[in-house]
Amino acid sequence: MPVVFVVGRVLLVLYFVLDGLQRLMNVAGGAEALTQTVAIPATITALMVPLETALGLSSAQIFALLIGAIELFAALLFAFNVGTRFMAVVLIILTALVIFYGHAFWTLPDGQREKMMMQAVLHISLIGGLLVFVGLGSAVPGEPLRSNDV
Repeated sequence: MPVVFVVGRVLLVLYFVLDGLQRLMNVAGGAEALTQTVAIPATITALMVPLETALGLSSAQIFALLIGAIELFAALLFAFNVGTRFMAVVLIILTALVIFYGHAFWTLPDGQREKMMMQAVLHISLIGGLLVFVGLGSAVPGEPLRSNDV
């Protein structure tokens, strides 16, 4: 596998690795950010009560841990070329949810909208890079496709 392809794959998911680690290391901050941007439905909150009691964490903290873990492990598997297409789709879904819930620039007043819109565009660019890997799978550009690449 050409070195450039490997470096590109790792650099593409570096954002997700660092963001996942940050969420896992700062659960309280991640939970606070989550509660400010997403309203967890009452039905889900009710289902979470036994888990909250068992773990001693709030629903938002549990979701922050879950999101961080998914983000980190999907990015690492992607970087190591394991389940490339599936991991790319997982990261695309997470990124799309972040754009919709975390970067809702269309609800902000002028002055705040531009900065948030640029964050959304950054995430859209990440989705574009991930879509390339959905198309390529674990194939390397310029090399013939193997049966497990399709």
